[in-house]
Amino acid sequence: MSGETVAPSFQRGSKSALIPILIFAVVASLSLGGVRGVDYMIMHGLNRLSGRSAILDHAIFGLTKDMFSSVILLSLVVYAWYGTLDAAKRAGILVGVFMSFASGIISRVLQLLLPTHHRPLHDAALHFRIPFGVQADTLNHWASFPSDHAAVTFGLACTLYLANIRVGRVAFALVALLNLVRIYLGLHYPSDVLAGGMLGIALVVTTRPFQDSRIVRGILAWEFSHRALFYALAFYLCFGIATLFNDYRSALADIAKMVVPHS
Repeated sequence: MSGETVAPSFQRGSKSALIPILIFAVVASLSLGGVRGVDYMIMHGLNRLSGRSAILDHAIFGLTKDMFSSVILLSLVVYAWYGTLDAAKRAGILVGVFMSFASGIISRVLQLLLPTHHRPLHDAALHFRIPFGVQADTLNHWASFPSDHAAVTFGLACTLYLANIRVGRVAFALVALLNLVRIYLGLHYPSDVLAGGMLGIALVVTTRPFQDSRIVRGILAWEFSHRALFYALAFYLCFGIATLFNDYRSALADIAKMVVPHS
């Protein structure tokens, strides 16, 4: 398209994902090894502001709502998709969106498999002052490392950057703000966000070659021949990703409570 910013390309076999992979590995080893100095320093700095102004805390908490966060991010995905007719870029967006969501699933699995990593809200050693509007028992049944929210959102930002640099810059700025908010609220340590973000970016970058696969080409051809159905399903999928499929997860959790006997 005329005036469209050309995004960087990643060739097959590119080593571009090595940096985020290495950062994820280093952060994971340090964080899970009990090294908390930097995390605590940042948390103590941010926590000086919390609990002092109900207006400030509630305004910050409001930014975690889907309409102010992930819905905007997925709207940028739609903008980038319609902003180009380049089949390769659309293929990259398609693969990137799926891989971003996959990174969230991988992150959630890691939360279950790795040693328990309490959130700042529930870390007695941190002496965290809870901001107004945050419930003390929020997410107390889930470990926080790595952040699945960061994995998905940074993966999407990377996807957008590879499709359109200007849109990608806006996306990265938005994602950085939203994850900083989650740190401020005590939902994650900085290392949780950094590791999750690197996981999402690494997965998006390393799977770039799949945009040339027969499956992706078939999906794009199907989009051309079945536009109404394709975009209806795309809308449903994007809405689910924007909400991290909370309704499905809640329903499955309720079913699990009924099926699995309590000890």
